[in-house]
Amino acid sequence: MKSNRLKDLKHEYDNIEIPDRLDDVIMEAFNMNNKKDSKKTVVRWSIIAASICVIVGTVNLSPTFASTFENIPVLGNVIKIINFKNYRINKNGYDVSIDVPSVDGLKDKGLEYKLNNEFEAEGKQMYNEYLSEIKDLEELGEEGRKYGKTWYEIINENDDILSIVIYNHCAQGSSNTTRKFYNIDKKNETVLTLEGMFEGSDYVNIISKNIISQMRERTKQNPEDVYWIDDDIYNFEHIKKDQGFYINSNNELVICFDKYEVAPGSSGLVEFKIPKSVTNQLMNN
Repeated sequence: MKSNRLKDLKHEYDNIEIPDRLDDVIMEAFNMNNKKDSKKTVVRWSIIAASICVIVGTVNLSPTFASTFENIPVLGNVIKIINFKNYRINKNGYDVSIDVPSVDGLKDKGLEYKLNNEFEAEGKQMYNEYLSEIKDLEELGEEGRKYGKTWYEIINENDDILSIVIYNHCAQGSSNTTRKFYNIDKKNETVLTLEGMFEGSDYVNIISKNIISQMRERTKQNPEDVYWIDDDIYNFEHIKKDQGFYINSNNELVICFDKYEVAPGSSGLVEFKIPKSVTNQLMNN
């Protein structure tokens, strides 16, 4: 029975159509749930701090495809994460591993479907892009040299919120790592966004001013800790409306930047904790 279930799920996945704009998938979920929740239901910072850990495990089904449905323990007795799929490529100088998660147990099945659809579609798209690069090189009679890895990690976790960070690392000569964050309010069945939490406030400019102040202080403490501010070419002015973030174990908002986004590559992935005095003021607006 388990074998038949795996075959059915594999068939369903292989027939997934990749959306033209992947961001539309998740934004539909945002909009759908925002209609349910008024400003009065904005999550208080005292309960925001959680995340999920995706345990990576694979069972090879073919040379280029692996899949597992090993469940991790239920979080909050409701939601669990399944390591849905792992794509592997080891061909023509390419070494690639792409892990795809799946969330299960949300009461809002529309949101659950849309989240999983994005996870699956993005994983499949990355896999196909790597295969396309390999095909082009093979047609030229050349061999590549590229390493790629996509994986998931826990940031923080409690019974109220699930926060997933998805890392995408690529190395070809130089290397780069990007991140994408998902913060799910389990009680209200919605995806948290900065815009939703700080509705009606000038959160972009207020948070940005605090970050710039922290940048200056860091450089003052360590002159080698350089950020792109007060620069004619690269000049950080403000965060994006949908800037990546998570909530740490102290219930503090942490704003995240990818490599090269606000500082030289040697700085790597950059993060700034926003004081509760700032976020509380934004929440009370």
